[in-house]
Amino acid sequence: MSRKYRIDRVEVTGATPFLGYDRCGAPMYSRDPERVMSWLGDAWRYRFNQLRSRRSRYLMGAKNVLVPISDNPDMRSIKETREDCSWLGSCPDLILLSCQYLENTEWFAATKRRKTNVKHGRKPGPMPSFRRKRSGLRFTVLRNNGKGYRIVTYSRKHAEVIIGGTNPAGHRIPGDGARFQVHIHFRLSRPVLDSTSIHVNWTARTISFTSPIPEHDHTPTGRRTGIDVGVRHEAALSDGRLLDLPLAKLKQLDKRIDKLQRAQARCVREAGYSNAKPYLKHGPSKRYLELGRQARALQERKTRIITDWQHKTSRWLVDRHDLIVMETLQAANMTRKPKPKPDPDKPGQWLPNGHNAKRALNKGMQQASLSRLRGMIEYKSKAAGITFLTVNPAYTSQTCHHCGHVAKENRESQAVFHCHACGWRDNADVNAAKNILTDGLRILQAQAVAEARSGRDTSETRIQDTRPQAGQAEPMAVLQRRKTGRTGNTR
Repeated sequence: MSRKYRIDRVEVTGATPFLGYDRCGAPMYSRDPERVMSWLGDAWRYRFNQLRSRRSRYLMGAKNVLVPISDNPDMRSIKETREDCSWLGSCPDLILLSCQYLENTEWFAATKRRKTNVKHGRKPGPMPSFRRKRSGLRFTVLRNNGKGYRIVTYSRKHAEVIIGGTNPAGHRIPGDGARFQVHIHFRLSRPVLDSTSIHVNWTARTISFTSPIPEHDHTPTGRRTGIDVGVRHEAALSDGRLLDLPLAKLKQLDKRIDKLQRAQARCVREAGYSNAKPYLKHGPSKRYLELGRQARALQERKTRIITDWQHKTSRWLVDRHDLIVMETLQAANMTRKPKPKPDPDKPGQWLPNGHNAKRALNKGMQQASLSRLRGMIEYKSKAAGITFLTVNPAYTSQTCHHCGHVAKENRESQAVFHCHACGWRDNADVNAAKNILTDGLRILQAQAVAEARSGRDTSETRIQDTRPQAGQAEPMAVLQRRKTGRTGNTR
C-alpha cells in the first residue's frame, strides 16, 4: 500500500550538487530546487530506459514472436554509466538502483497479465515501453535500512524526507565539501508508516510512501454478506443495503469538465481546424492548454473522491463482517463496443445498434471502478484475517432467491426483480447479492467436506477466486442449476 502527501517546498543543503556540463563544456552546479529535482527525475528516467532497452517484446500481429525492443540495447552497468555520463556522477545510488527493481516488476507484471488475457480469450494488450519525458518528472528511492532516505517529523502537520548524495572526486567546489542533502518538506496529513521506498512526482508535487500492508485487528461479528456491484448502485448487500458513490459531487464535476471541453472545441473551430489533431500539430494556443490543464485537474479530483469513498466503504465492510462474497466481473468484456449492423437493403449504411446507450454504460462502469473496489476489499480482508470469496456471476441476476427459478424475464428492469414462478418481488441488485452469498456458502461447505475427508486443517482464512479457467468446470452453484434444468442467458 502507499500513502501520498503534498510537497510544500524543497531545500538543498551541504555541498552544491554537480549537475554535469553545459553546451560549452563548463561544469554546472546549482542549489535551485527546480533544477535539482528535474536533474534527479531525468537521471532516474535515463537509467530506467537503459534497462528497458534490453527487453524483447511480442511482435504485433504474430503469435509468440519476440523481437528486441531496441536496436541498440544499453548493457552498461551503473559504474560504467557514471563514467560515460558525468552528469549522473552525483546522483544518489539508491535512486539508480530502484530503476532495476521497478523495471523488473513492471515488465513481469505485464507479461503475466498478457498470459492471463490470452488464456481467457481476451486481447493480449500492449507491453510497457520506454518512459517518456512528457509523462512527468518522477523518481523512486529505496530506503535500504535508512541509507536511501530518512524521515524527520517536526510537528503535527510538517515533516520532511532527507536524501543524501556525494559529488564525485574531481567535480567538487574547493571548500564546499562533497556531501549534499535534498530536503523534501511535505504536509503531514496523516501519520507516515514504516516504508520500503518513496516515489516523488515533481510534476504533480507529490510524494508517496510504499509500505507493507499492516495487520488489522478484527473483532468477530458473526455477520456475512454477499455483494453485487454495478453502475446504478456501486454495491448492493444481501441484507438490503444499497451503497452509492457521491453522485451529486461527481455530476457537478462532470458539468464543469464538459464546459471546459466545449471551450477547447471552440478554440479548435475558431482557429479554422475541423478536429484537434491538426490543431495540436500546428501548435495550440495558451488558452487551449490552460483549459486542458483545468479539465485534467477536475478529472483527478473525481478520481480522488471515488477512491476515498471506496477506501472508506471497503474498510466498513471488512470491519462489519466475518465473511464477504463478491462476484467476479470481467470489466474488459463488459465495456466492449457493440458490433456494427449493416443495413441489408441499403449497402453502405448501418442500422441502429445501441452505440450511444452502450457508450453511456461504459462510461459509468469505468467511473465506478468495480475491480478496484474488489481489490480493496480483498487485501483488507486478508489483513484482517476474515474469509473473502469470489464467485461466478452467471445467472445471479436471473435466479429467484426465494424459489430458485431461473429466467431472463424475472428481471423486469434494472431495479425490479419479479419471479414469474412464485411471484417473489425484490430489488434486483439485492436479490443478486443474496444469490452470490448463497453460492459462496455452498462453495465453503463443499470445501469443508473435502478438507475433512482429506484431513487438512480448515481453520485458516480462505481468499479464493472461483472463476472458471480455460478447460475447467464452472463453480458448483452454476452446475447444480444446470442439472436441475434451469436455463437462461448469462448476466
